[in-house]
Amino acid sequence: MRITNRMMTTQYTRSLNELSVELNRLNTQVASGRKFAKSSENTSAAIKAFQIRKDMLKTEGYQANVAHAKASLTDAEAALSHIEELMRTASERILFALNGTQSGEERKVVTTELRNIRDQLFQTLNSSTSGSYHFGGTNTTTRPFEIVGGKLQYNGFSLDLPLPADTPAANEALFADLEKDSMILDIGLNTKFDSVTGKVDESTVFGYSIAGINIVGRGTVTIGGEEFSNNLYDLLGALASELESGSYSYDKADALFGHFKTATGSIGKSITVIGAKTSYLEFMAERMADRVFNMQERQVSVEGIDPAAAIIQFESQKFAYTAALQMGSKIIQPSIFDFMS
Repeated sequence: MRITNRMMTTQYTRSLNELSVELNRLNTQVASGRKFAKSSENTSAAIKAFQIRKDMLKTEGYQANVAHAKASLTDAEAALSHIEELMRTASERILFALNGTQSGEERKVVTTELRNIRDQLFQTLNSSTSGSYHFGGTNTTTRPFEIVGGKLQYNGFSLDLPLPADTPAANEALFADLEKDSMILDIGLNTKFDSVTGKVDESTVFGYSIAGINIVGRGTVTIGGEEFSNNLYDLLGALASELESGSYSYDKADALFGHFKTATGSIGKSITVIGAKTSYLEFMAERMADRVFNMQERQVSVEGIDPAAAIIQFESQKFAYTAALQMGSKIIQPSIFDFMS
């Protein structure tokens, strides 16, 4: 069989195209650092790679949630530290006023200071960041604390008796709900929902906000046959009123101060809770960072190439392609027919 110039040219062109395709593939590998650019090139590896990327994306979402929760807790802790300082100052001024050597006028000066501190307490309890209130529980859009009839209310409920016409048991149940009310985030704890109620299982999510009722206290206390609110705001008001009263009673003021000191203990507890939550978030952040690192290593093993080996293969293929181009002019030798017109 006679091998024509056309047959040689066709075969040469086909081989050159194959070399070019392989050279382009190797060039893409070297440039991207990946074994394949399309899933069709390696279906099984692509499936593994997609699953790894899905897990990484999910973990990155958890990391973003952890960062948000940490920032929110940091802001809340700063506000609580300010409240703690205010209560310390208030305690010092009350002790000063309770000194038996102080006159009525001096007690009135302290009264003015206590009311200023009370106003600052109210403002700090309603502090917010980016429009989200720190101490409102799940209520982050409206001020959690309001003054109604001279009394402090939390999320629309009186801190003395949330349900005036209901039973004590119902009141305690509502108090309990208000105290555990918290914003929640999914941080990779395998979130689950109750099959009956549809509510989220609280043990599978992270509650990161602090309910303000846990800070100020709630309920009432009876002193000398008179009932007083047992929260920090109203106790400060009651102390101020007693210190400036014309019928000032040291025993009554001292008893109110004792309840005030007891109520301030909730601030330290709340700061401790924030510290514990922040510590747990830091643990989770480290755990997620390790997980991302491990997944990145898995991703490289599935998708990545050996750079040195890939460059060597690319350079070898490049040499072969260049040699093929140089040989192209010699494949078909000139004959007498090339000079005939």
